[in-house]
Amino acid sequence: MFRFPLCALLILTAVPPALAAGSVGEVCAKTAAIVANAAAMRTKGSAQADTLAALTASDLEARFVPAVQPLVEWVYTLPADQLPDEIASAAFETACLEQAG
Repeated sequence: MFRFPLCALLILTAVPPALAAGSVGEVCAKTAAIVANAAAMRTKGSAQADTLAALTASDLEARFVPAVQPLVEWVYTLPADQLPDEIASAAFETACLEQAG
């Protein structure tokens, strides 16, 4: 069973005000992209710390940087079969949008 609704709800309720200032669709899409990148890096064998460092240093808008750590930590808790083919990011974005109403 995917744990996406809980994670999406936590991200939406715990985000800094600057992140929450964007539209729900934008926030969900950007955070889903972070999930997709983290899942891809994990699938390629990247260590969690390396993934966190790479995504934090990437060209993300500054307001999305605080979301990187909890999302990367969460991706590294998922079973491997939930990572490929953008399963994690697509399900995360769907759950994010559903939780936002």
